[in-house]
Amino acid sequence: MANTGARGAPTKEWPNEMLCTGLLLIDAEKAPEPGWIRVEDGRITAVEHGHTDERADIGGPDMLLCPAFVDAHIHLPQVDSVGCDGLELLPWLDRVVFPAEVWWGNGAAASMTRTAVGRMVREGTFGFAGYLTSNAQAGAETLRTLSAGVDGARLRFAAGRVAMDRNAPAALIDEDLSRSAMTPAPSVALCDDGLGDRGEVSVNPRFAIACTDELLAECGWFVGQRAEAGRPVVMQTHLSESIPECAFIAELFPEDRDYTSVYDRAGLLTDRAILAHAVHLSDAEFAMVRERGSVIAHCPIANTFLSSGLFDLDRAREHGVRLALGSDVAAGVDIAMPRVARAMIEVAKIRKMTVAPRAGVPTPAEVWSMITRGNAEALGWSETGRLEVGAHADILALRVPVTWRDEFLIGRIIYNWTSDLIADRVVGGVRVARPEGV
Repeated sequence: MANTGARGAPTKEWPNEMLCTGLLLIDAEKAPEPGWIRVEDGRITAVEHGHTDERADIGGPDMLLCPAFVDAHIHLPQVDSVGCDGLELLPWLDRVVFPAEVWWGNGAAASMTRTAVGRMVREGTFGFAGYLTSNAQAGAETLRTLSAGVDGARLRFAAGRVAMDRNAPAALIDEDLSRSAMTPAPSVALCDDGLGDRGEVSVNPRFAIACTDELLAECGWFVGQRAEAGRPVVMQTHLSESIPECAFIAELFPEDRDYTSVYDRAGLLTDRAILAHAVHLSDAEFAMVRERGSVIAHCPIANTFLSSGLFDLDRAREHGVRLALGSDVAAGVDIAMPRVARAMIEVAKIRKMTVAPRAGVPTPAEVWSMITRGNAEALGWSETGRLEVGAHADILALRVPVTWRDEFLIGRIIYNWTSDLIADRVVGGVRVARPEGV
């Protein structure tokens, strides 16, 4: 049965082959140019400038074609926990997040996964690094759902169960406590069989407050074993988000020099480590992160919402630290990556106006590059977040006003972002309808 194109005409069967035409936004520093993209079996097989006489399946001469967005830090179980204001990080976890994650493990995983995917697809995010919960059964169910796809959308993902064995409700830590007592103990990570080329399992120690030395060491051992086997794995955790958190870490790990050293001692800092927040790092910690090749996932909206602090972008850049950008839903109250990118600019401007008059402010083109190619590269995905031959065909066709098509195009899109700008979505080579009711 034929599918229907953007203008109602019958098109080819999906996902075998399609043709996308429009203004190609390949480099955010350069003006888009007319061109076309051919897609076959989920991959981009041709990117050409100029016009073609072939009938387009996606886009048209007035459409802007760009890569879909990538989110470097999101919590799928928290997508309906947005807006619980008035709390700092630790009490917010106790009163809002932990109850939501218990509920996720009690049967809500499948429906909430569909909701999370629908909301990301609606806003043009087709790749993410995410956290599930400590419930392995619910985690396995989530991976199956993600791998099979939701309403045709098979997102590119790195996701894993949350490892935690203290300082949280029994329903969230019992699994790791009982697992460690079993002989042989089940793996700290979920099984990654059958995920295909769109998904991978990550190791996710929640943060050192919720993990004993033994659990952190187990996560580090898994990371090391996978690296030795030539199958390096993404490791996701949180680092130095709030001052009370850092103070608690000093109490729990008095022998370690600083928060970052706790993770380093456990063998968790590799070039595939994603460290969320890092708001209160010392120069020595920034240097350690750079030396290990790890990535800091800056989450500007979340840091503001929980009053955690203003990330020092200049110090991170001075130390040569690799950076990514994350929504951090639900502390981050917006799942749309262009608005997260806008927040990165705004936080830098606030620092410049208040505490750091010489602070640098990223340009719209810089943050746009971060939420596409930059985040993908930070996650180790060389074939994602770009319009290039061989890349996954994750493409957005945007309908932008003619008056926007000037030197300020990227800034206009970021500051005026709405999902209504998206005329068509191609997820892994499949045209996907706009999700409704999520």
